[in-house]
Amino acid sequence: MKSLLISEKVKSSYIRPHPLFRQLDEEQFRAVCSKAKLVKLKRNNPFLLNSELQGRVFFLGNGTAKLVHFNGSGNDAVKDILVDKEVFGDFSLIGSNVDGYVTGLRANTYMFYFVSAELKKILQRNHTMALNYMEMIGMKLRHLEARHSVWTSKDARLRLLYFFQGWAACTGTRTTDSVILENYFSLSDIAEFIGVTRQFMHIMLTELKEEGLVQYSRKQIEVSNSFLEQDIEKQKLTG
Repeated sequence: MKSLLISEKVKSSYIRPHPLFRQLDEEQFRAVCSKAKLVKLKRNNPFLLNSELQGRVFFLGNGTAKLVHFNGSGNDAVKDILVDKEVFGDFSLIGSNVDGYVTGLRANTYMFYFVSAELKKILQRNHTMALNYMEMIGMKLRHLEARHSVWTSKDARLRLLYFFQGWAACTGTRTTDSVILENYFSLSDIAEFIGVTRQFMHIMLTELKEEGLVQYSRKQIEVSNSFLEQDIEKQKLTG
């Protein structure tokens, strides 16, 4: 379970666009970049999050990845679908390790990471970067709060809507009536993420297809605007 660590020569081009380094000059960036490790993620080559004793903070540089944790019975469970620029791992900087692994879902998916203690020192010395990090963590916490609110609903269709809304917000081809998404998820990936069986997921997609709301295939998913534009909060109240 090893992923390839990228050489110093190519790190900068993948790491520099990340909002964590916004407004840093080149000298500041080079000093910080030297402390980061860049990893290319592949679907069939999981990167173990606890492969080192020290806690680490991970940032998705580009692409899409699947975050998987081990549940109480020792089985894999999809915890999150990560998109460009997301932060995960020991983002509270307390030095704790996390179980599980992360895999890439698209070609050219890269992440970089810092040892938590090292990142904490960097942020203490660089106030601009610290403000960028605080902004990212604030957004992360709001995202987790919103998702928790949806995930406590017993309505699996509502959770699927939340998944599609988040996916369509960051990628996809817009048409007059829909958004076309390149499908790099398996049916099981989506089912595990929203907490249903693969069989139930297939039933939901069939119903949505019959209603003209979703067209699913292995290569792409077309989601109608009328479905994407539904208000989740109102759905929760009427569900």
